[in-house]
Amino acid sequence: GFNVVTLYPDEDGYPDLEALKAAVSEHTAGLIITNPEDTGIFNPNIEEFVKIVHEAGGLCAYDQANANGILGVTRARDAGFDLCHFNLHKTFSSPHGCGGPAVGAIGVTSELAKFLPTPVIEYDGRRYYLDYDRPESIGKIGAFHGVAPVVLRSYAWAMSLGAEGLREVAEIAVLNNNYLLKRMLEIPGVAAPYAKGKRRVEQVRYSWEKLTNDTGVHSEDVGLRAADFGVHYWTSHHPWIVPEPCTLEPTESYSKTDLDEYIEILKHVAAEAYTDPELVKTAPHSSTVHRIDHTPLDDPSRWAVTWRAYRKKVSGTER
Repeated sequence: GFNVVTLYPDEDGYPDLEALKAAVSEHTAGLIITNPEDTGIFNPNIEEFVKIVHEAGGLCAYDQANANGILGVTRARDAGFDLCHFNLHKTFSSPHGCGGPAVGAIGVTSELAKFLPTPVIEYDGRRYYLDYDRPESIGKIGAFHGVAPVVLRSYAWAMSLGAEGLREVAEIAVLNNNYLLKRMLEIPGVAAPYAKGKRRVEQVRYSWEKLTNDTGVHSEDVGLRAADFGVHYWTSHHPWIVPEPCTLEPTESYSKTDLDEYIEILKHVAAEAYTDPELVKTAPHSSTVHRIDHTPLDDPSRWAVTWRAYRKKVSGTER
C-alpha cells in the first residue's frame, strides 16, 4: 500500500535534500539509500537525510553495495541508520563475484533485531544453534542461509586482513578508481557527469553520450565489442539516469598494469567507433553467444522464470 518516491540527483550528484524534505510526512515508512552512489560520489549530508526521516517517524536503511572505498573509514551506525546491507559478493574478497552468485549480510539495531527472519544463529555458551523461537519475526524467507562459499570466503578474507587491512583495501580501491578516472577522460567521446573536476570514491558512472551522438554507437555496443578482448563491462541499472552509461569499479583487486590494459581496450574500441562504427555495432565477433533479444524483457506476457510458467505462457500447455 505504500508509494515509492525516487529522489533524483542534483547537479553535484547528491540526492536532492529539498526533494526529500518535500517527500516526507507522517506517512513515511522509511528511506533506502546507497552511499557512495553508483556515480562514486559520497553524500556529505547523509546524517541530515537520516535525521529528516527519523523525525517523520520513518526508518533508514543503508545499502552499502559500494563499500569498497569506505571500509574502515565510515560506518552506517555513525550516520544513525537502523539497518545496513552489505553485498558480500561485491566487496568481500570477490568484487562483483564475476556477476554472481549474490549474497548479502544485513545488520540491524537492537530495536529491529526481534523482527529479523527466522532462523537466526545464536550461541548458548557451548555451541551455535538455529533459533526459530522468535514470535515477532517476519518469518522464514527463501535461501535464508545465503550462498555458503561466498559467506565463508568473505569471513576468511575479513579475518585475515583485520581492521588495518580492510582500511588499506579502501585506500587502494580509491587510488585505483581515480587513476582509472584520469585515464578514461583521455578517451574521446566519454565524460563523467556530476561533480566536475572532483575525485570519486570507488567507482564512476561514465557517459558515452558524445560518442553516441558522433557515431551512433551506444554504450551497450562498446561493452559487447570489449567482450571480444576478454574483459567485463557494465552499463547501469535501468532506468538510465546517466545517458549511455558505463559503470567501472576497479576495486583493490587490479594492478596498474591491469588498469592500463583495460584502458587501452576501451581506447581502441572508441577509435573503432569513430573510424568503423559498423564493426562495433555488430559486435561481439569472437564469442559463442552473440546479441540477446531484449524484447521479451519488456513484455510481461512472455516472462517465464520456471518451466511450468514457460509451458503455460509460451507453449500454451501445462500438465
